Amino acid sequence: MALQQISEKVSHLSERIVQVTLVGMVGVMTVIIIIQVFMRYLFLYSLSWSEEVARYLMIWVSFLGASLALKYGLHIGIEFMINRVPEKIRGWINLIAQIGILIFLVYFTIGGFRVSWAVRDQDSPALLFSMAYAYLAAPVGGLFMIIQLLNLLIENWVKVRKRQWSFSS
Repeated sequence: MALQQISEKVSHLSERIVQVTLVGMVGVMTVIIIIQVFMRYLFLYSLSWSEEVARYLMIWVSFLGASLALKYGLHIGIEFMINRVPEKIRGWINLIAQIGILIFLVYFTIGGFRVSWAVRDQDSPALLFSMAYAYLAAPVGGLFMIIQLLNLLIENWVKVRKRQWSFSS
């Protein structure tokens, strides 16, 4: 199926982009925090911007990392409820749940872009750059989550269809 192959390739590319970005962000955050600790305890001088950079990087790491957690099923789930449902309809319930999550993520992402646009004229306290960059973490993370969720939806749809077809024949 061509759609499934395209979906898998886009998902994999998205995953690699997020992984590389996360490694870079966590690396920068670690170096900044280490420098801040040395400056504070060895030279009794604190960098005014280091905590703010670390905070905004952590926000970005959280939202981007959420897309990887979604891809690998690491988000909190309600398995005890799903396990009580007859096995024949579990796939359908999973699909319905994923569609609900997709609807939420679309609204979340659109709302995130709107909020980012609304705060574009506000400056961060220490760095004096637009707060829109910090707020963009939510909708960008939402976009990556949507990409991963669409891939999961297509995979699960194919699985449910195959199972349904085997039951009816």
